[in-house]
Amino acid sequence: MAKRPSNNDRPVSTAKKTPSGSGGKRPANSGPAGSRATGSRPGGAKANAGRQSVAKARTNSNNSNRTQLIIGGVAVVLIIIVVVIGLVINKQKNAVQGDGYGDAKASTATVSNGAISIANGDPSVTIEVFEDAMCPICGEFEQQYGQQLAQYTDEGKVRINLHMLNFLNQNSASGDYSTRAAGALLAVATEAGDQPGLLLKFHSALFDSANQPAEGGSTDLTNDQLADLAVKSGAPESVRASISSGKYTQQAAANAEQSMTALRTAVGSVQTPTVLSNNKAVNTNDVDWLTNLVG
Repeated sequence: MAKRPSNNDRPVSTAKKTPSGSGGKRPANSGPAGSRATGSRPGGAKANAGRQSVAKARTNSNNSNRTQLIIGGVAVVLIIIVVVIGLVINKQKNAVQGDGYGDAKASTATVSNGAISIANGDPSVTIEVFEDAMCPICGEFEQQYGQQLAQYTDEGKVRINLHMLNFLNQNSASGDYSTRAAGALLAVATEAGDQPGLLLKFHSALFDSANQPAEGGSTDLTNDQLADLAVKSGAPESVRASISSGKYTQQAAANAEQSMTALRTAVGSVQTPTVLSNNKAVNTNDVDWLTNLVG
């Protein structure tokens, strides 16, 4: 930064004064020695240029800072917008369908071709639902779509052929929970399936987070506990003994094998939950999948 010149840098006149009282006149300016400097101070122009340069630099710096602040502000706003959109999409994707409908009220159940068929009347739409009682994602599926499925079956819009698999037996504490839970559902469907809403209500209770065992956990439900849950869901006491004794466990195991073969044939692998319509997999990641099927 250029400094302002000090007083010591100013030019000094070399002309001598005429002695007072001599009547003589001051010599005429006849050359450099007799002249007083009239030009600007040395370095003055450079100082002004330096000050202008500093001012310009400060202006540019302020403009640069302002631009960075604007860019940063815009970036923050864009990030907020992306986050909000993501939250909205996630909320829509995980929204409970049919929320507020509650448990099934009118559908009844029968056992046919290794599956439990649940309907009210004779719907034009049939879906095949493959689940495993130990499957945590099946639990999430039930929480999100269970009420809507109950409503649409009650209204006679859809028939559910429920296939209970048991390939996750090995991940249960008892080593056979999937089969025993499937057997309990078979007991209710076979002995009390004509009771409106009962089968789906018991099914929903099995997948409730308060009741479903953790995959790989240290405990699961005994047959007696499964029987208690069925009765609490509305099953008659007469069903209790069948569940507690495991009366339908072998049949449940055979049905599971049959259903896994059918699922493997349809989609090439066994995974739950899987929904088939006209023997083709349905994209259940689309929250409107059931609405679109029913039309």
